[in-house]
Amino acid sequence: GVVNQLQELVPVLQEVEPINLDFCRVCSVRSNDDNADLTSLISKTYGVAVAYAQSTKWLNGVTNGYLEAHKLGVDRWLAVVAAYVRMQTACVVIDSGTAITVDYISADGVHLGGCIAPGFNQMARMLKNSTQLRVNPGGFGRTCLANNTQAAVSLGIATMVSGFIKEQLLCAQVELGVSFAVVCAGGDSGFICDVVADAIVDEDLVFTGLAIACPYEVQKG
Repeated sequence: GVVNQLQELVPVLQEVEPINLDFCRVCSVRSNDDNADLTSLISKTYGVAVAYAQSTKWLNGVTNGYLEAHKLGVDRWLAVVAAYVRMQTACVVIDSGTAITVDYISADGVHLGGCIAPGFNQMARMLKNSTQLRVNPGGFGRTCLANNTQAAVSLGIATMVSGFIKEQLLCAQVELGVSFAVVCAGGDSGFICDVVADAIVDEDLVFTGLAIACPYEVQKG
């Protein structure tokens, strides 16, 4: 589920029956203060340990390609690890949400780096905030030509994203060779699959990586 504020989390969890929490693992790109508030809430409410995933230099056969490994967004790192563990071959990981992130992994599990661009809705909001255009963030069309401003904006954004993805695939051919898998996650992964016909969609990619980074071990008493 989704909540907008931290104080909404416990009431939503309490609606789930039955619930018996033993362990909590977290992937967070929020501030240290926000994470501390979350830890306090979970610990006081349920009395369980809270484990935060971190971007590390190496995990489960995958080597982090950032010069400073801890500065790679932990959500990207977990997606990279999960994708390689699943595919066991060279792959491109495309996560399309607020931002569109693209990461490259070699056949031997080395993360080569990546690229970040604004996502569909983020581009729509930026255009709306800087102009007088009425932009509806969503419903990005695939028509050839638009005959109204709303459709023109949607078409323009879709065309930009499509071109960006195609450019990344050309880059992947240079870096990885002609044989690689494309693994997609995020809310707009369906659009990505329209551009990359053989892409694999795995909406649980980050959560799979989170389970790898923060495994739960039953405490023996």
